[in-house]
Order: sequence, then structure tokens, then C-alpha cells
Amino acid sequence: MKKIFSILFIVPYLMFSQDSLSLSKAIENGLQKNYDIRLTLKNVEINKIFNNWGEAGKLPQVNVNVGQNNSISDQRNNPISFAPFLFLSNDVSGSLSVNWTIFNGFGVRANKKKLEQLEIQSENTATLAIENTIHGIILAYYQAKIQKEQLNLLKNILKLTKEKFEQQQAKSELGIGVKFDLLQYEGNLYTDSSNKLFQKLALRNSIRNLNLIMGEDVEKKWILTSKIKPELNQKDLASLKKEMLSNNTNIKNQFIDIALNQEDISLAKSQFYPVINFNSGINSTVGQLNTNDASAPIRKAQSKNLNYYGNFTLNFKLYDGGKVRRGIKALELQKEIDQLRMTQMIDQLTFELTNVYELYLTRLQIFELTKKAFLVSKDNLEIAKLKEQSGLINSFNFRDIEMSYLSSGVSLYQASYDLMESNATLLKMTGNIIQNK
Repeated sequence: MKKIFSILFIVPYLMFSQDSLSLSKAIENGLQKNYDIRLTLKNVEINKIFNNWGEAGKLPQVNVNVGQNNSISDQRNNPISFAPFLFLSNDVSGSLSVNWTIFNGFGVRANKKKLEQLEIQSENTATLAIENTIHGIILAYYQAKIQKEQLNLLKNILKLTKEKFEQQQAKSELGIGVKFDLLQYEGNLYTDSSNKLFQKLALRNSIRNLNLIMGEDVEKKWILTSKIKPELNQKDLASLKKEMLSNNTNIKNQFIDIALNQEDISLAKSQFYPVINFNSGINSTVGQLNTNDASAPIRKAQSKNLNYYGNFTLNFKLYDGGKVRRGIKALELQKEIDQLRMTQMIDQLTFELTNVYELYLTRLQIFELTKKAFLVSKDNLEIAKLKEQSGLINSFNFRDIEMSYLSSGVSLYQASYDLMESNATLLKMTGNIIQNK
């Protein structure tokens, strides 16, 4: 729990431009404003309030009662009354009582442990929400960043297409250009302009998605300052599995479910023990009796009454038709079910971790290959510019090389995103995404 609140509240107070957003700042914003995190933290507060010995039943209950009573008793027509008068009665009564369960078969201790487990479970749920939020922000941030870089790539292509169109237009005005090439570049100009518009829309949508995860206004504009820099370190599968078994939040929650079931069994078994209660208190009444009858021997009388008591009670359930034993047997079977689910979960997570790990290694190789392919296509485009100006290649050949450069650039950015996505997923599965935020 300390780790959660250190992330949420010990935030470095750095100055940022209003529209500048780094990945770390995006995560900090999300941890402060994300709705899922805020909701789960409220549940943590609730379970923290209930986790005390008073809620578990260890502490006594003290009650105070105060009453004021008024009555009229008309005995004038009662032939057997010793005082055939009209009486007015007023009294004030008060009581203080203490009820304390001294022993209930260790049920108090089991209740307290259950409350502690429920608090830990709520903290784990909050941790899971934080992990999901960080994972989502990382992916959304880099998705928006890649859309921005692809837009820059398209702008470069469009700029080059405009230059070629203007050059060909100038040649045509001088009478040395070819009409076919002019139309070819003009068509390319329209195509590249349309692609730019679609890419701008994709960028805006990715920013909105990022804002939604962070809990910001969806229409807020950002300048994304963090660079696309995939982690290229080799990872060890055995170490990753060990970290997952120790730190994975889903596994921790499953352990909590088993512990909660064990406390339910302890509570059920506590019914085989006697229950010892202690009750004590004090009752006091102060009253006044009045009559207006002149023939009454006493026209006004006062009374006081004070009682003390202290009692012990012992309750022991002799027979309930086997209900408790059946309940315990069902809880023990449920415990076995939870343990089987734990084993199933570990096997499933191990399977998924192995797949993500191998995908990470594959994407690492693909990233290196696409980076080399992009550098080759970039050099090829520079050479093609010179050849096109010299007339060694036509507009079709140049366009093919231009599109190859664009395609390799898009592939490189996608490979970068895929590699970062695999890395973020590995961090999340091993419970390290918070430490590496």
C-alpha cells in the first residue's frame, strides 16, 4: 500500500509547458485522475475503516437509555383499591448497560484476520488498476507519438511531391516538360494530400484516447515530448517467470481468496465452541406521584430506585442437524476449488508469459531488420532524387521508390510500437510496471 501512495502523492513538482506532455507526466496525470484508480482507492479507504477490533467483535458494547414517562391512574371507582383517588405520575428513568462477548470460539480472531485480508485484497485491486492504467497510458502515448511521426513522414513525402510537381510545371511552361509526367505528379500530389488528412484524423483520435485513459478533457491538445526509443535488452525467461510468481497481482489476489476461505472455515468451526457473554449495567428511576384529592392522606410523594447487575451467560450449541459440519465441508471443498484455480491461473499465466516473451524476441529481430530496411530506403530515395533530376529514371520509378521509403518508415514505427507493447506487457505480467514507470 505504501508503494501505491508513494506513486500517487510523491510526485516530482517540475515545470511543464501547458501543452507539453512527456510519458512520465502522462502517467502521473493518469495516476491522479484516472477514474478506475480513484474508485478502487475509495474501496481501500472503506476496507481500512472496517479493519479494526471493534468491527471484529472484540470490544464491548455500551448503551445508554433515558426515558421520561407520564401517566394518570383513576382509582376513584375501583371498590377494591386501597387508595381510591386520581393520581398523576411523572418519572425519569435511565440505564447504562455493557455487553461483552468474552469468548466465541476464536471467531473474533478469525473475523479480524478476514478484515485484514479484505483490506489487502482491496489494495491489490487498486494496484491492479494502477498497473492497467500505466500499461494503457504507455501504449496510448506511444500510439499517439507514432501517429505524429507518421504524419511527419507523410508531410515530407508531400513536400517532395510538391517540389517535383512544381519542377515539372516549370519545365512544361518552358516547353521542355512532358505532359504525362506533369499529370503523374499532380495525381500523386492529390493522393499524398488525402493521406495527410487521414493521418491527421488518426493523430487526433489517438490523442483523444490518451486523454480518456488519463482522465483529461478528451479535446485537450498536447505536444508529445518523449522519444520513441524501444528497449533493446535481452530478457531471461526463467527470471521473468520467477518475478511473475512473486509479483503478479492476479496471483496475489488468488492467494487472498484462499486465505479468506480459510478464515471462513475458522469462523464456521468456532460454532463448535461455547460462547461466553458478560452483561452488566445500572438502572435508575426517579418519580413523583401527585393527587388533588383533599381527602388523600398523602397528596404528593417522591420515589427513587437504583439497581445494579452483572451477569455471565454461557451458550453451547449441542445439535443443529449437522448444518455447521455441512457448511464446513462445503467451505473445505471451496478451498480446494480455489487452490485448483490458483494452479490453473499460474499455468495460464506461464503460458501467456512464454508467448509474450517469444513475441518480444521476434519483434526485437523485426525491429532491427525494419530499421536497416528504412535506412536503405532512405539512401535509395536520396539517390533517386538525383537520378530523376538527371532523367535516368522516370516518374513511375521515382514514385515506386518514394512509396517504398514511406512504407519502410511506417513499418519501422509499427515495429517500434510492437516492441514497446511487448515490453510493457512483460513488465505488467511480472509486476514490475509500477517500478519501471
